[in-house]
Parts: sequence; C-alpha cells; structure tokens
Amino acid sequence: MFDIQVKPTPRSSTCIEAITVNPIAGTATVRFASNGYEYRYFNVSRLKIMNLLLNDNMSLGFWIQELVNNSKTVRFTDRSKQAVLATGQPCFEMIGASYSSSAALPF
Repeated sequence: MFDIQVKPTPRSSTCIEAITVNPIAGTATVRFASNGYEYRYFNVSRLKIMNLLLNDNMSLGFWIQELVNNSKTVRFTDRSKQAVLATGQPCFEMIGASYSSSAALPF
C-alpha cells in the first residue's frame, strides 16, 4: 500500500511543531512543540483530515486536542496492534521524540 503523507498548509501553532496526514489511510503523525514527542494516530476520520487540509484558518491545536481526547493508547500487551486497529476506534502510539524543530517526521 502507498504511504502518502500530506503536510497541511503552514500556520503558526504553539502546540504543534510538525504534522503530516494521510487521508487515504486515515493516519496523522504529530510532533508536539512543548516536549518534542512524536505520535502516530490511526483510524482518524477522513472527513476531519480533509477539513484540516482544505480549511487554512483551522487551529492545529484545537484539531489535535479533539483527536487526543477521543483516542485510545495502543497496548501491545493486551492485544496485537492489528486487533486494536480493527476495532475502528481512534488510537495512537508514541513513535519517538526529537530535540530539533527542523528534524523531519519519521514515516
């Protein structure tokens, strides 16, 4: 499968340092500005992703806050990652941390 990552229109944000989304797979990769932690979100609503890409005035902080509040942590000890993703519920996993704001997001 293709892994097409799209970078939304640049906008100032004190919450998000970097973000890429995949509207086909329904994923979002986010690096937070406060601590440099990077997370990948799965089962993100494709409608919400398209709204983020098309609406240049949308706040990244509000978009991520809604995503964070409605997502569950992927726990490999409880079930396999595929079983958790198959539920269709928004979920996330930590994929790394960065010390540099210019570092590229991992794909």
